[in-house]
Amino acid sequence: MKKLRLIVALCLIISISAVALAAAETLDLGPASISMDLETIGPCAVKMGDSYSSDHNYDPMNSDFDYTIYPASITFGDSSGQLLLEVHQMGTSEPLDTPISKKDKSTGLEHCIREADMMPRGTDVSMKSYTIDGREGILATVDSGKEDPMYIVAYSPDQKDGSGTIVCIVGSNFPWETTESIFASIETQVA
Repeated sequence: MKKLRLIVALCLIISISAVALAAAETLDLGPASISMDLETIGPCAVKMGDSYSSDHNYDPMNSDFDYTIYPASITFGDSSGQLLLEVHQMGTSEPLDTPISKKDKSTGLEHCIREADMMPRGTDVSMKSYTIDGREGILATVDSGKEDPMYIVAYSPDQKDGSGTIVCIVGSNFPWETTESIFASIETQVA
């Protein structure tokens, strides 16, 4: 009887662990691994994009550096909702919480959101401070005229004294309640 109870308990532990593992999705995007809980949304398909590099010469007087972008997308079976992710790795540590130049008063994080491939062009955008993964970041609400806006967060897992080399950007076109739950579950590890 003790063996049977032990076997039943072991089976329960294994099945609970399997469900917990299935609920979290971890994406390795260059210098960062981003994990999030997607259990409430359902089955998903992850597509890792090809990384690409470029030269940032937005304002050569203030910030000229090389950077690499690591993109991914997550789509969900019966839903039109999706998550878009980008990790930007800059060749040098750059200011992220102050204006990037005398001409452009947006912060480094705001600039990364505006320049992200996921950002729809020609739309109304409002930005505000937002804590994600225990870090101060930026939340952009993008009104593209559809029923639900798109939400995009940006934060730096290696930010120190206002500067960093890595910016993580996550976009969601799910309603805010779902998006907020996803954003609250994000955990990031730097490689």
